[in-house]
Formats: sequence, structure tokens, C-alpha cells
Amino acid sequence: MRGDYKVTVFAAGCGDSIMIEAHNKVVLTDIHYRKSQAEDEENDQVPDFAPAIRKACADDHLDVFVSTHPDKDHVAGFCEIFHCGSPETWDSDPDEGEPKIIVDEIWCSPYGADPHYTTEQAKPLVEEIKRRKALIDKPEGRRDGNRLIIMDTTTHTSGKIVDNFGWRLLAPTPAEWDIPNTDPPTSSNPTSLVLQWTITRSWGENKILILGDTSVEVLERLEKDVQKKSPEYIAWHILIAPHHCSRRSIGRVRNGGSTDEEFDESTGALAALSEQRGKGFVVSSSRRVVRGGDTPPSFHAKQQYLRILANGSEIDQSVRDRFKCTGGNDATEKPAHVIFNLTVSGPSLAATASPATVGLGGGSGSVGGGGSYG
Repeated sequence: MRGDYKVTVFAAGCGDSIMIEAHNKVVLTDIHYRKSQAEDEENDQVPDFAPAIRKACADDHLDVFVSTHPDKDHVAGFCEIFHCGSPETWDSDPDEGEPKIIVDEIWCSPYGADPHYTTEQAKPLVEEIKRRKALIDKPEGRRDGNRLIIMDTTTHTSGKIVDNFGWRLLAPTPAEWDIPNTDPPTSSNPTSLVLQWTITRSWGENKILILGDTSVEVLERLEKDVQKKSPEYIAWHILIAPHHCSRRSIGRVRNGGSTDEEFDESTGALAALSEQRGKGFVVSSSRRVVRGGDTPPSFHAKQQYLRILANGSEIDQSVRDRFKCTGGNDATEKPAHVIFNLTVSGPSLAATASPATVGLGGGSGSVGGGGSYG
């Protein structure tokens, strides 16, 4: 509910759906909702998180939807939960099911507002963004349900949803979102919005870093231009591992798929991801991470995140417990949402209530100190 202070990383398979609730505002980053599977009560591999979003948006309004980039695993099912079209056409009392939620404001990059190609899953959201784009310079474009903010690092740097609920945009630059229009299509991963969120409660901060499917090149630029100069700008208590814990966000694959495949790790990319504050958490929004399994997620990348969490110490069980995967961390676990309470002492992992709905209320582990390829 709007009075809650929490971050929920929904169990959306290898896809992002991340909700922040704070200071009576709700922000959702990306959506990967598989309606038919989610509503199948016998399918415990695809938890239905639409009711949780509706509960958070109790007045049938979502304050902000952030679209990092228009890949299908970040946009699927948008119009299954959210109203698409003019707010005047919203049905407050549908014949079947719950009313859809009006998204007051959408954020996207210039590429997200005019992508080179559109998948079936992306089409509804892309059309909604284009509808809103046509209203930007008109009075109705300022209304709830019509607002659109198109941003890159030259037009938007930082701001607030409300007091004590701040954001900082770290990517993309114009060079990162202005990708070539090729056949087959160039990956849109480097166009991802990268945002650091800061939720302040009394004197304590909770920092969340969300990177979409950003690429190793973008992270290397962040290490050079941001981390070395202003490390606080890229600091985190909760890090959502980019591209579902992909190795391609932290290095480069050479001769991919061949018997002589090699992987070159990027020290710059890893440095950009290493500004942990306190005993932080890394979340992989993916299937379970398995050695030798399909990527993403990458077992190798997970080991690097464990090293970041250990911060030079031994990777013991207490460190492993701070790497959370929405697909489960061992073979006995089913997919489950990962929920953090945002407190004056930093984020704490909420207690697990059931496989499909993690945590309500207080937990433990408080933080101290205030695409398609792997």
C-alpha cells in the first residue's frame, strides 16, 4: 500500500518487474507479466504478481512507470495490468475482473520513444508511449494518464518524486541510445535507463541501483566518468544485477558458442558495480543460477557479485545469503518475489511467507550505515 516502505523484485522469470513504495508514492520499473501462466493456480513456477501491484495502487493509479528499454522481457503484459489509451476511456467498473490501473507518468529514453523495431510483446507499450508523445506540447499532455518524460543524461540528471524519494539518471548518453538501425536488429540493451534511487527515512538512506540490461561498454563509461569522480552517485544498498545476472554486462565473450569460446572480464565494469554501502544485497531477476546452465543468468557473473558482496572478505554463508534470485537459490526453492523493507538503518530482507509471496513486515539482515543472451 502507499503507506509502505519497501522494494519488491517480482518473480518474473528472466525479466524485470521492480516496484518501489515510499512516501505514499509507487514506482514500477519494467514489466514481464505472463497472464495465462500467472493466473493458472496449478502453475507455481509463475507467481501472479498483478494483485500485489493492484494492492499497492489502491486508488487505481500508478505514479510512475519506468521503461528501461523495449525488450520483450521488460515490457510484456503491460496492457494486461495497466490502462492503455486516453484516461477518458478508462473503465472503472469492467464486466470482468478488476479495473486496470492508470499510469500517471511514463519515463523512457529517446530510443524507447521511437525504437527501430517492435515485438508483439512490446507493441502495446510502444503505442502507448507514442500516443503520449504526441501530447507532450498540449495541455492534455500534463494530465495524469497522459504524461511522458523522455530522458537521457543530457536532458535529465537528478530529481525527486517527492521529498526524500530521489533519483539520479546515469545512462544512457545520446551516443548510447542512438544505436544503428540494422538487419538483424542491433541489441537495445545499451539504451537502457540506469537509475539510482535514494529513499530517505529520518536520517537513514536506502539506495537502489537498477540498470535494466545495460552493457559492459556503458558500465565501463560509468566507472570512468562517474565512479572515479563521484562514487556516491553509483552507490547502492540493493543492486539489481544487470541483464538478469548476465556475464555480458561484466565482460566480453569471444568466439561465442564455439569450442574455443573465451570470456574477457572487465575490471572497469566490475568497479562501476562495486560501490556497495554497508552489507548490501544483490538480486538476480532470473531463473535459478546453475553452473553450466543456460545464460543469462551466468554462474560466473554470480561469483563476481559474491566477491563484491564479500568486499575482500571470505565468501561465507552470510555473504551467500545476501545474493537473492527470484528463481530460487537452490534446487528445492520455487520462484518467489524478493522483498526488502526500507528502514532508517537501510534495507532489510523481509521474512519469507510462502514460495510465491516473500515477506510482509519486519525481517533481518539490515544494511548498516545509513536481451536474450548471457
